[in-house]
Amino acid sequence: MKQSKKQPQVTRQAILAAAGEGFARSGYVGTGLGAVVAAAGVTKGALFHHFPDKQALALAWIDECLAPEIEAHWLAPLREADALSTLRDICRLRLDELRPGDATATLAALAAELGARDMVLGGRLEGIYDHWRQAIAGLLERGQASGGVHRSIKPEAEAAFLVAVVAGTSVTAAWLPERTALRRCATALEDYLETLRSVPA
Repeated sequence: MKQSKKQPQVTRQAILAAAGEGFARSGYVGTGLGAVVAAAGVTKGALFHHFPDKQALALAWIDECLAPEIEAHWLAPLREADALSTLRDICRLRLDELRPGDATATLAALAAELGARDMVLGGRLEGIYDHWRQAIAGLLERGQASGGVHRSIKPEAEAAFLVAVVAGTSVTAAWLPERTALRRCATALEDYLETLRSVPA
């Protein structure tokens, strides 16, 4: 009896996982519901029981799978920090881990694909980016208060720029088979972060 009660949730998670793999590999438009059903090992009836249409499926995947992964990888480590070294270390770690199909690359690719095509999905993806920018801006503001970040910078503008750099770098990593360009981007980003540091009196 307990297993039967859990089965709908297991089915739902299988559908979300299959959809996420499809979105990462083929984009939103390129991911058909038939392929999701086949990959999840469920029926179309089961899919439509949980999600009335493809947009609803994508929204659920963004909210329940993509956003929490970006939160864990990028946002959470920055929320209480005030040091540029923390931001540098997180960028270094995540860019080194960056691979085609991971959450960072998938977010960037889907945002580029859907931003003007679907206002609902594009808006939900932009919400993730907005939280990301807020986390970085918060770190920079705390860094200014503690004296480690130059007081002349504008945290919100810098945060928007840094997130755009990471997004662009993740797209680059998705179509370049070798890692040289990615490493150069990561090095340039680290060098740029140093320019935000407060100059000792």
